[in-house]
Amino acid sequence: MLNRLFSTIALLCFALTLRAQTDTLSIDSLMIRQRSPYAALIRPGQKYLALDVIGGIGGFRRYRYFPGEEIRFRYNGRKYREPLYAVTDTSLALVLEDPNTFLPETIHFRLDRIEKIYMNRQIPFITQGTYLFPIAGTLFFLADVINVSRAERRLVADPRALKAPAVLFALGAICYKMSFPRYRINKNHRLKVLETY
Repeated sequence: MLNRLFSTIALLCFALTLRAQTDTLSIDSLMIRQRSPYAALIRPGQKYLALDVIGGIGGFRRYRYFPGEEIRFRYNGRKYREPLYAVTDTSLALVLEDPNTFLPETIHFRLDRIEKIYMNRQIPFITQGTYLFPIAGTLFFLADVINVSRAERRLVADPRALKAPAVLFALGAICYKMSFPRYRINKNHRLKVLETY
């Protein structure tokens, strides 16, 4: 009975992997599957910005920015965090407020002068660890200081108990690096302009 159950589960998993391998998606199908809020705005022939990241451990990954999506980048030492207005062959356009007239103005940024791209990836449990691990480390340290201080009648921290908060802070930093990566544009991280089909 148990053998039959395992063989049925294995057969179902095999059938699903075969179906997934033969399923090639167009950009419309990909956006609908990813539940992007901009799926209705995308049409064939539209240009979009693609960041190709080649990593040692993670392999190849492509991040797509369509007009209307928020992009964060550094250009000539200044950081920008605005919705992408348009993409041309050599630049991207943002609508920024003119500081003199306070009117919206379209500004083009050359792709070859963009220094860094800042990402915001929501990874379940890891993104929450960016702030929960440091909070837990702080509470652990405060509890240790209070307990040792009550016993010795003065404000003292046990040096042996500093390892656990340090590890929790380090875990928070690792989670932060995974959830909010920064990619310097170079030969391994390239910005391209692609077109939907």
